[in-house]
Amino acid sequence: MSKFEDLRGILQYVPQFRERIFVIALDGAVMRLPNFTSLLQDIAVLQSLNIQVVISFGARLQIRELAQARSITLSSDDGMGRTDTATLEVSADAISRLTSELVADLTALELRVAVPNALAVHPAGVIEGVDLEHTGRIERVDSRMLIGMLKEGIIPVLPPFGYDGRGTTLRLNSDAVAVETALALDAAKVIFVAEEGLMNSEGQRLAQLPIKLAREIAKRRDPHMDPSLVSKLRYAALACGEGVARVHIIDGRQDEVLLAELFSNEGVGTMIHADEYQQIRRARVTDIPSIMTMMRQSVEDAALAPRSREQVHKRINDFFVFELDGNLVGTVAVHMYETDEKEKVAELACLFVSRAHKNKGHGRKLVAYAEDMARQRGAVWIFALSTQASRFFEEKMGYVDVGPGILPSDRREQYDRSGRNSKVLKKEMFGKPGVS
Repeated sequence: MSKFEDLRGILQYVPQFRERIFVIALDGAVMRLPNFTSLLQDIAVLQSLNIQVVISFGARLQIRELAQARSITLSSDDGMGRTDTATLEVSADAISRLTSELVADLTALELRVAVPNALAVHPAGVIEGVDLEHTGRIERVDSRMLIGMLKEGIIPVLPPFGYDGRGTTLRLNSDAVAVETALALDAAKVIFVAEEGLMNSEGQRLAQLPIKLAREIAKRRDPHMDPSLVSKLRYAALACGEGVARVHIIDGRQDEVLLAELFSNEGVGTMIHADEYQQIRRARVTDIPSIMTMMRQSVEDAALAPRSREQVHKRINDFFVFELDGNLVGTVAVHMYETDEKEKVAELACLFVSRAHKNKGHGRKLVAYAEDMARQRGAVWIFALSTQASRFFEEKMGYVDVGPGILPSDRREQYDRSGRNSKVLKKEMFGKPGVS
């Protein structure tokens, strides 16, 4: 194919990508490859096409090398396990060096870049009885800061560490940084540029994976698969499940891999995606008018408690919508509470499916999705309040009518004030809770 034909092939994709945000996550090993400068040039091409780019990166290889040079045994090298003091010092030094090198390389291409402190983090705490010490989890992404930079043509570069409210440095998993940032920015894509591509048992490229299969592969934790790829599959499924339309895993060793994946029908890597036709995703502020319109009839029928536009807007991050062929046909919300015993519990609320789409299994899918979100956020049990759908919850979804006595105290006060006398249904969360 001639270069002019290459250009025509790229230009057909530009209208749908223009002004959209792509989060590109680079493995540390990729930054040592001979073709890395070409990869950065491809990023420059994306920006020239008015695609807004955020870069995150990992440093596993560099951390290992520096630890070996200093004769230090790492407690873990991927930002997910325990980070002791010695590992933190090595990681911080390696990441700082790599940050400087990356900013220098991007500056050499006349790109405007900056390293913002846009991640609010907290200690991961104790997981399965192990104190993870200096390993962190992302609490919040400062989307306003990042969007302001993008509007000015500045590429934010996000290293895999952050600082908590006390100014303590905490190490982060770079895949988590990419996905949490993408969700906060409502990004169109997350692109993991990995040390290797994703292959099947016959050594053939896995071109596409629905999120269900991506989750299954990640949960299997195949000992023959690089843990880095397992992590990417896990976070890719999380991203797609919460609203990112496409996540790509590409082999950084291939030449022109970024443009070839994005601007060709076949691609060259693996695309993880939600179903083309039906999808549950995190609600956006722009969905509020549709949500209010959908719920109005059920509120009038007393099937749903009334909610104002302001109430929905305030808790929009708790809402998820069912999108069918581009149209919203259902909604559900997951509100988190803490009991007097300091247990995390969740409320499944605002479950609704439009009349034209009832009796097609969409309600069950929304409930199952809400339960999965509650489990990922650490809930040990989930409850729902219902005046008219209690049989659905009991007979179809395995809930038990338990009465209002189990409600967290602040939720019980709301229940008593409402006077709706709703049935309170409870379901235990089986399986290992996730971490939000």
